[in-house]
Amino acid sequence: MSSGCRDCGTCTKPGLARMIQTWAVGFMHLCTAGISWVVKRGTMRHCPQCKHLLGGHQRRVDGSFVD
Repeated sequence: MSSGCRDCGTCTKPGLARMIQTWAVGFMHLCTAGISWVVKRGTMRHCPQCKHLLGGHQRRVDGSFVD
């Protein structure tokens, strides 16, 4: 069972790098009293498979996902 997708930059990072990124993003959400989390979840598009931002996913020239 996969926990992410092959096109996502976040899902393909090593475990330690992903943990540091998660802590840093969590700290930033805490510093802004959750406003950044609401903006991120409410206004940006996310992958239906892994729930990360679509901007970090690899795409072909025609706009489709690589895998």
